[in-house]
Amino acid sequence: MRYKINSAVSYTRKMKTKVFFRWFLYFLALFFLYSLMSSGIFGLWQPYFIISLAIAVSMREQEFASSVYGILCGFMLDISVGTLFGFYAVWLMPCCFLTALFSRNLIKVNFLNHIVFTAVTTLFSFSMYFLFNYAIWSTPGREIIISRILLPSFIATFVSAPLIYFFVKFISRKLGLDDNMDLNEAMEEIVEKGEEREKD
Repeated sequence: MRYKINSAVSYTRKMKTKVFFRWFLYFLALFFLYSLMSSGIFGLWQPYFIISLAIAVSMREQEFASSVYGILCGFMLDISVGTLFGFYAVWLMPCCFLTALFSRNLIKVNFLNHIVFTAVTTLFSFSMYFLFNYAIWSTPGREIIISRILLPSFIATFVSAPLIYFFVKFISRKLGLDDNMDLNEAMEEIVEKGEEREKD
């Protein structure tokens, strides 16, 4: 099995326009969800929309772009929930990279896999948050943090993930480059067929 990481593709002007508007909408969604999370309207049942968005985008974009987007999502998440700046960015970046890598090589991009990757990423991020902020320092009342803050937020993130998935799917279908993503592979096939004909 040959793994692909950031294959080079020569974009036409139309393709570049699609890429621009697609990423514009991704960033617009990020700022909207950041504002929604910062408003505090959900109380203890705060969905971590930004994590779900980062995973949904990573499933449909290349590894490098997904990693950068994951870092930016992490920074915005840090600001919205009031954690140390860069904390969530550290954990989201590798999660987005792996999500993009697996989506391009090992798994199908579908609703179920998005739910799974969102749940795993959220659980991992919350575990790191709990470890570095409470477990290491033996902070009293750690059980309350899990039962009243982290667990409700995890459930809310899990429940709200489908909305994010279908939104990103819609953008990707309208402005995606699905028909042009494997230009290099198509060229390789042409070359291989030409070599086979010469041999015959």
